[in-house]
Amino acid sequence: MKTIIAVTFFGILTYTSAETIQYGKGSCQTVKGMKNFDAAQFFSGPWSLTHATPSARVTKSTICRDYALSTGNDGKLFGTYGYYENGASGNYYDIHCSGSKSTTKEDLYGFDCELTNDRGEKTHTHIDVYFIATDYKNYGLIYRCVKSDTQFEDNVFVIYRNKNPSDDKVKEILSPYGLDLGKFISRKEATCTTK
Repeated sequence: MKTIIAVTFFGILTYTSAETIQYGKGSCQTVKGMKNFDAAQFFSGPWSLTHATPSARVTKSTICRDYALSTGNDGKLFGTYGYYENGASGNYYDIHCSGSKSTTKEDLYGFDCELTNDRGEKTHTHIDVYFIATDYKNYGLIYRCVKSDTQFEDNVFVIYRNKNPSDDKVKEILSPYGLDLGKFISRKEATCTTK
């Protein structure tokens, strides 16, 4: 009985200490990232975007993103992914990012990304990322803020190693941060096609 009470008490403390995540405010938000985040462990292997807060560039037709992540010998972090602009028949974007941990903020990571598309357009963006929560094996919760010469947007992403997590699991991940699954778009609602 004492063990159950202790576990319950610890669980309540864990959830009550989580900060509500703000997004969509017109500028990058300062978010508390995960303490002792292990970038090398997180950046080993693929992840899939399963749920996201919507924005101009993250829609039901662009949510189909599969990330190939890796680390360099120098600790640099790399990510590549692609998506169709308007579903399977749209303009395809190919994105290559490299980044590292901020030297001024403990839990912030910065990535510079080059985007090319089927129309031959090339764009550079900078993405600030906070890794909010992960168990490294199954899920990750991320806040990202994208800045380019012409655009700004921020989102909360839920990524999984498995592309089809249950809604109950996703709700469990979002709840401590004041996030509502009903405000997220889901990969389940999209027709995903790979190039």
